[in-house]
This record gives sequence, C-alpha cells and structure tokens, in this order.
Amino acid sequence: MVLNHYQIIGIPEDAYARQIKAAYRSLAKRCHPDTNHGSEAAAELFRQINEAYRVLGDERLRKAYDLKLSAQRTPLKQESAKPKTRPKAAKPDPQQKFNNFLYSMLGALLETPDDPTELKPCNNASPTAPQTRKVRSKPDFNFYY
Repeated sequence: MVLNHYQIIGIPEDAYARQIKAAYRSLAKRCHPDTNHGSEAAAELFRQINEAYRVLGDERLRKAYDLKLSAQRTPLKQESAKPKTRPKAAKPDPQQKFNNFLYSMLGALLETPDDPTELKPCNNASPTAPQTRKVRSKPDFNFYY
C-alpha cells in the first residue's frame, strides 16, 4: 500500500493550512536526522515529510494533487461495485447460538461425572449416609458462543 501525502503527515484530506503546518512541524522535529543520530531511515522519512508538506502547503499544488488522488480512486470504486461471485455463507440463527451457549454452560455446571473416582465424600457427611460431590481441578466449559 502506497501512502499518500495526507497519510504521511497524518492529517485528514479536508485539513486547513494551520493543521498541515502544525502536523509538519511536529513530525519534522521528531524525524529530523540530527535528532535521530544520523539515521538513514529517519533521513528518508524526513524527505518524504518535506515533499508532502511542499505539495500540501502550496494551494495550487494541493488542488492538483487532490485531483490526481480522486482520479486514482475512481477506477477502484468502479471495480468494487462489481458483484462478487463468491457465495455468502448463511448467517447462524441467533436463537440457535444462544441455545448452544446455554446448553454448554448448563452441561458444564450440572453434568454428572462419568468416572466414579471423581466423587469424593463431603466433609459434613454422616457415617450412615455418605454424600458425594463432584470435585474438578478446573471446569470443563465448552462454550459455543
């Protein structure tokens, strides 16, 4: 993806001259090669920022640049207007999604253990009627939402 001058400076396309100048000055201070210890990447970015400001700062050059941008976007819009041949997947029923979620939640909370070793006596169990409870190291929730 190629960045346009507006994206390089980080301003909207309908920005005023003051906004352009403020954004340029901020970026120029941050990306100047002298403040970045002579970094070549910073120098290249600084060149791109200067070129963007040169074009956007001059009203005549900015109008020509805007016309060029709109001409580049027009064919893209016509291409995207064509119908796509890829079939769309059927959307899931919201009620079915909720039911799957609810049943998975209830199943994880209320299921009886398959393994009898998971049943352990409760602390308050009387010796005549042993009560059991299910002990898990962690819940095995299987949410379908």
